[in-house]
Amino acid sequence: MRKLDIAIQAAPYLAAVAATGSFTKAAERLGIHQTAVSHRIRALEEQLGLRLFDRTTRSVRPTQAGRILCEAAISATTSFEVAFDRLNRRAATGRIRLALPSSLATKWLFPALPRARVEGLEISLEVGDNLEDFRVTELDAAVRYGIGPYPGLHCVRLAASFLQPVASHAYRPELVDFRDAASPRDLAFLEDRRGARDGTGYSWRDYFAGLGMDDRNIPIDQMFDRADLMLQAAVSGMGIGLGRTLLIEQDLEAGYLRSFGPQLLSRAATWLVCPPTFAHEPEFKRLRDWLLGEVPKHATGFELGL
Repeated sequence: MRKLDIAIQAAPYLAAVAATGSFTKAAERLGIHQTAVSHRIRALEEQLGLRLFDRTTRSVRPTQAGRILCEAAISATTSFEVAFDRLNRRAATGRIRLALPSSLATKWLFPALPRARVEGLEISLEVGDNLEDFRVTELDAAVRYGIGPYPGLHCVRLAASFLQPVASHAYRPELVDFRDAASPRDLAFLEDRRGARDGTGYSWRDYFAGLGMDDRNIPIDQMFDRADLMLQAAVSGMGIGLGRTLLIEQDLEAGYLRSFGPQLLSRAATWLVCPPTFAHEPEFKRLRDWLLGEVPKHATGFELGL
């Protein structure tokens, strides 16, 4: 047998010994006899040609090699625990657990949830701005904004991203475009701090570079921790916000915001991602099709060959 196959078979024993520090307690956890644990660990050491544990009459301590294998075993068994919890939860509730950033949640998906229920989709949202780790969570899928696709995950691009300056109708109503101002210093520019730092290109610097304009004279009047807060400040008339696809369509349609400059295609996009196993489930296909239906047709980018 390959070393990998041998280690995989022994993973529950390694994880139990590492967690309890005892062959006896590991056996109790696994529901087997203590000799079965000690024999399996001894056989593994012989097959690998490594000593994995230092044994005394009072304790069992992993060696350096043992620690490496035990960490891998714990990670593997934890992944299975999460997977079984996910299976049990889905069987009990039928809900899909979907993670997405706070700005996309408030500006795009929250208003659409009643339509999901009409379609028979039960979605439980987990809102946060850090990238999720599917190996240690019970999440089924996530919506991400960034430079995809993402290795190791099944990825579907939901929408291209177009950057668009926006402002309220009350802010500088005599101007149709921010470029009509005598000087950029006469205007107040609002920015999302995260977008300016996370490499997605969601910043005034990237926007001006894309237009071939000098950004050195742009006065950033105020920085915000989230894009939705920045855009709400623009709605309130505080200045010009840099909008992007899926965050501004509803405010533009409702008349809370107006475009205040040319649109620019961004490198980033909005993605639906999930573990490859979930991608084969009927629930994923229903979720994917519903989300694509909630994206404005002009925002998909398909007509541009994106």
